[in-house]
Amino acid sequence: MITLRFITDLNQNSAFNMAADQYLLHKCINQNTVFIRFYTWKKPTITLGYMQKPSDTLLLKKMTDDSVNWIRRPTGGRAVLHWGDLTYSCIFPKAFSFMGTTVKESYALITRCLIDGLNLAGIECTTHDSYDQLLAVKREVKLPCFLAPNRDEIMVNNRKLVGSAQKRVAESILQHGSIPISSDYSRLPDYLLVDQSERDTQKSLLLAKSICLREINPQITAESLLIYLRNGFSNILKLDSSMIDWTEQELYDINKLASSDEFLKTWVE
Repeated sequence: MITLRFITDLNQNSAFNMAADQYLLHKCINQNTVFIRFYTWKKPTITLGYMQKPSDTLLLKKMTDDSVNWIRRPTGGRAVLHWGDLTYSCIFPKAFSFMGTTVKESYALITRCLIDGLNLAGIECTTHDSYDQLLAVKREVKLPCFLAPNRDEIMVNNRKLVGSAQKRVAESILQHGSIPISSDYSRLPDYLLVDQSERDTQKSLLLAKSICLREINPQITAESLLIYLRNGFSNILKLDSSMIDWTEQELYDINKLASSDEFLKTWVE
């Protein structure tokens, strides 16, 4: 029987958060489980796309001065600032065909789950194909990763609410994304190695074309939001679900991975 397991990680460090997603990407292969993980970040953190180089992308001294961390993520794209957001990951074996056999199918299904949860939270969302619209903008300026053109975007009042990316390996799939609660995510351009004109343009785009939950409901918190999102995944996937925290062995394995030479070399050097 296939089950749905929810894991909650609040205020974890950046190495743990990325190591935990990597750990589940491999662990799920031998599990009849869809893993849904909700997490927040102990310190403001910029995640870089897998192929990005920090020295070519970030104002590292300013980040140090402002106590902002960085780490690579397994998915592609460009930098995302996790600051006052709730991050989710959905991880499952490729053998689960009901989760979608293509990027488009699985992305659309996870979008349905997120929208159901957001609707339960009183956030009225729609889906929108921003691909052609944002592709036109992309020809003129470098878009922030959060505004990368995509299908089945989650929108509120014609502004993007959720930014997601997907990683598919031989036997499993990871999709993770950021749901901004506060507007701090829009400070990303302050830490990018771009000229002031580009920085101003990116800030304006983020504020005009994306939205945070506090603009809709000032009382919402990460803790309250994740409860609604859990219900959304349960309602749509219709699997027996459980909230099972990490076991001692799982925590040991994740922390061992996060401190390993191979992990550090790949993700934080």
